[in-house]
Amino acid sequence: MEASPLAQAGTIGKETAVRKGLIFLLVVLVQLAAGASPLKVMLDFLPNPNHIPLYAAQVQGFFSEEGIEVEIMPPADPSDPAKLAAARVVDLALTPQMNYLIAKAAGLPLISVGALIDGALGGLLSLADFGIEELSDLRGRKVGYSLAPLEPVLWRTMLSTVGVKPGEFELVNVGMSTVAALLSGKVDAIGAFRNFELIKVELLGKKAVFFPQEDYGVPNTYEILIVANPELLQERAREVRGFLTALARGIAFTLERPEAAFGAFLSLYPDRDDELHRRSFAATLPLYAEGARHDDADRWAGMQDFLYQNGLVDRTFPLEELYTTEFLSPP
Repeated sequence: MEASPLAQAGTIGKETAVRKGLIFLLVVLVQLAAGASPLKVMLDFLPNPNHIPLYAAQVQGFFSEEGIEVEIMPPADPSDPAKLAAARVVDLALTPQMNYLIAKAAGLPLISVGALIDGALGGLLSLADFGIEELSDLRGRKVGYSLAPLEPVLWRTMLSTVGVKPGEFELVNVGMSTVAALLSGKVDAIGAFRNFELIKVELLGKKAVFFPQEDYGVPNTYEILIVANPELLQERAREVRGFLTALARGIAFTLERPEAAFGAFLSLYPDRDDELHRRSFAATLPLYAEGARHDDADRWAGMQDFLYQNGLVDRTFPLEELYTTEFLSPP
C-alpha cells in the first residue's frame, strides 16, 4: 500500500535531517583532519562575573556541540584585545563599545559581531561619609580617574548635567588604585563599575553613593562587545556563527540557571568563590545580552555621535560598517 503524503513528508524530513547531520559531521571531521586551529577569544580583562555566560558555554559543552574548539584567554594588558583582533593575533576580542569605536576611528580594521553585556556598568562612586548625596555635591571636590582621555570626558559630561562646570571640580589621575584613593580621602569620587568597585566598597562597611553614567548625559552603551577583523568573518564564518550561537545559549543558560552558571565559572576559577564575586554576578545578571544581540541602531548612533562631539573620534561610520547581525541567530 502506498504511503500517505503525510508519511512521505515525514520520511523526507527525517532523511533531510540525517543528511544535514552527516554533512555537519563531515565538515567537522575534515577540519579536525586538517588540524583546524581553535578559535582564539581574548577577554577584555581578567576572568570575572562579566564572563560567566562564556564559561558556562564552555563547561556545558555548547561550543563542542557547534563543532568548534574555543580557547579563552585573558589579556596581558586591557588595552590589547581590540588591537590583537585587528592584527589577527586573536580571532575574537571582548571590548567596551566606546573603546571599539575609538579604535575603529583610529584606523583599526574591526567590526562588531555580537555583545555580552547589554548596557552600561560605569558611573561615579562616592561615599556618604564625604557628605555626598547628589551628584552636584561634587562641586569643589576631587574626582579620580584612571584612563584618559575617555574618563575625563565622561565625568565632565555627567557633572555638566547638574550644572557643575569643568572649573568647579578637579580631575585627579589616580592610576589603577581608584578604590584606595577614594577610601584614603585622596579624592571624593572615582570612576567605577556598579558591579565591582561599588560592591567592594560596600563590603568594606562603607555607605556608597553611586551615580550611573547613563542617568547623567552619557548615552547608554554596550559594555562588552565581541569584535573581529572583517577578513576573519570570510575565512571562518561557520566558526564565528557557531561561537555566537553557543554564547547565546550560554547567556540563556545563565539567565535560567544562575547558580549552575556560577558553579561552572567556579569549576574553572575556584578562588573566585567569595561574597564579592557572588554579589558582582547578581548585579551583572540583568545586563547579559540576550541572544548576544547588539543591534540597537539608536544606541550605536548615539554613542558614535557622543564620542565625535567630544573629540574622542575624528570621523564617523555608517552603522553597517560598525556592526553586523549576519552571524547571530534570529531574535
